[in-house]
Amino acid sequence: MKILKKEIVSSSKYLNFVATKFINKNNEESIWYSAERSNGGKTVIIAAIQDDKLVVTKEFRVPIGGYEWALPAGLVDENESIETTARRELKEETNLELTKIVQVTPFMTNSAGLTNEVVSIVFCYAQGSVNQSGNEQSEEIETFLMNKKELSNLMKDKSKVFSAKAWLIFDKFIHQGW
Repeated sequence: MKILKKEIVSSSKYLNFVATKFINKNNEESIWYSAERSNGGKTVIIAAIQDDKLVVTKEFRVPIGGYEWALPAGLVDENESIETTARRELKEETNLELTKIVQVTPFMTNSAGLTNEVVSIVFCYAQGSVNQSGNEQSEEIETFLMNKKELSNLMKDKSKVFSAKAWLIFDKFIHQGW
């Protein structure tokens, strides 16, 4: 397989919609449509614990037309480190202060068939009082501090929509802690 040409079909502040011409395995020209983050695709998810409780978000997501249960997250700004992004996004989305970083994963693909987005997960501890005063106009986020039992009960609710990445972290928190 070989990439021939990428063409931006449409753009917005955070996304480019791209048509990529390539040679497929049968040596034929094909087109693949995708969305690319304008920041090179870098995002961060924050898996934060405060007082033995995991910081969990419930956020309205326009593409699914409903709420997603997840973790605080956001885009890495130009020339910003993963750690700085984690501190900034945790504060903006929850009002909590990141106090100690335990682990930072490498960037991993998020949905490689659809987007160039990659994610690094920051496992950390936080402190402070939760509020949503730092949310952007386009964000509707509620924050919950959940112990293992509360999180386990939430995960059993089949009416809820979960982020796949968050689901795995929820399960890790419940069964292994950090």
